Amino acid sequence: MHWIIQNGMRTEPGVRELAETLPRLGITHSFHDLGDDWQLVPEANPAGNVIVIGAYAIRHEARRKGWVPGVLEVEHDHLAYVRNWGEALLNAAGSVWRFADVPLSSLPERFFCRPAEDNKLWKAGPTRRDEFLEWHAQVRKLWDDPEVEPSIQPDTPIVIGPLREISEEHRFWVVDGQVVTSSLYKRGELVTYENHSDPEVVAFAETIAAHPWQPQRAYALDISVGRNRELHVIEVNNLGSAGLYAANIQKLVAAIEKMEF
Repeated sequence: MHWIIQNGMRTEPGVRELAETLPRLGITHSFHDLGDDWQLVPEANPAGNVIVIGAYAIRHEARRKGWVPGVLEVEHDHLAYVRNWGEALLNAAGSVWRFADVPLSSLPERFFCRPAEDNKLWKAGPTRRDEFLEWHAQVRKLWDDPEVEPSIQPDTPIVIGPLREISEEHRFWVVDGQVVTSSLYKRGELVTYENHSDPEVVAFAETIAAHPWQPQRAYALDISVGRNRELHVIEVNNLGSAGLYAANIQKLVAAIEKMEF
């Protein structure tokens, strides 16, 4: 398999390690910039299977080229996760609204919001009512400007739900139903990368990875540990666009190289 790595991602420690690991293992790879037109510079036309590591926007080039597995896109909405993983989701109690129909007058002072689809239109996380109202009004103004085509439209679905206290956040890399490697990446508000995870958290991630329904053959799975040790799925990300933190890069590369397409 040929690995394409976006140059802009090489400042991330895990990607730097990946760039050092591939030549050591004799795996073909190349480095590219991502132009304003979402095309790679220099252009890439490798033969055979191609995996892409880069920013979320790099999926456009992977699609255009028809690369397999490409960026291993995750393309499911919030309700699909709720239907399949239920209460294992941190935000299972969240409600899905059209952006234009959010009940502004009944929003609590603080709450969680995120796009209901895997499109990264805005950053998921906690927000305050006053901040949200100001942002919501700014978005609505764009709808009245004929010169602008905003990414957030009236029917864009949004999840709004109660805040949940999180003590730790862990990332797991799942490949074909198996947890391959993991990394702690946050304790409270402190960002910290450690290549180990609590056995209880690992067991929970393995349960999710073994579930009959999977969002993609390979993906990054974020798990939260609550104040009282309750465990939940925070979210799922495209493997190629998710930070590698303190993952065991050699294990991850080996697992992806074994995939058959």
